[in-house]
Amino acid sequence: VSPHGILAVTFTNKAAAELRARTESLLNVSAKSMWVGTFHSLAHRLLRMHWLEAKLPQNFQILDSDDQLRIVKRLTKEAGLDDAAWPPKQIQWQINGWKDEGIRADDVSDKGDFYAQTVKGIYKHYEEACANDSLVDFAELLLRAYELVKSNKTVKEFFHNRFKAVLVDEFQDTNTIQYNWLKEIASDAATITAVGDDDQSIYG
Repeated sequence: VSPHGILAVTFTNKAAAELRARTESLLNVSAKSMWVGTFHSLAHRLLRMHWLEAKLPQNFQILDSDDQLRIVKRLTKEAGLDDAAWPPKQIQWQINGWKDEGIRADDVSDKGDFYAQTVKGIYKHYEEACANDSLVDFAELLLRAYELVKSNKTVKEFFHNRFKAVLVDEFQDTNTIQYNWLKEIASDAATITAVGDDDQSIYG
């Protein structure tokens, strides 16, 4: 398989750098044009390539965790919520948790629960604030990339035609959205190698 027909993904920047360094050393070629990186970096790369199809402005900006928290704090304040009763950090975790499960604000099932209803409302306003300011947070990178590949035939065919092999490092750490994204980008004919450590597994 051509090195350019292999997609290799891992979790940390350090691990991704080591993957690229080993690849370059073994093959004596540059890994810059290869799809070797973290879930977030590859999702980011995909969205930069297909920003229009992903319904994003071309100049969208990445929102880090601290900036995300500042927006959540502003929205909770505008909603008249007390920080002591409604900790913004906890709301931030919940929003990111929903995104990691592939759940948009409109899809949150609150089942009449007051807490879920309230946080769902903040989530909805948060989505609108990010859209208005062309911002994409880390969890959104993965969710938007997954939605793009799942819904866009051309983008999916790009992955299916190019990548004959997919390597997933630290597989035990994948969450729902990462796993679903992998299922969309790997064709039925692709060879998939998942490397994991059951001693570290969050699933026991």
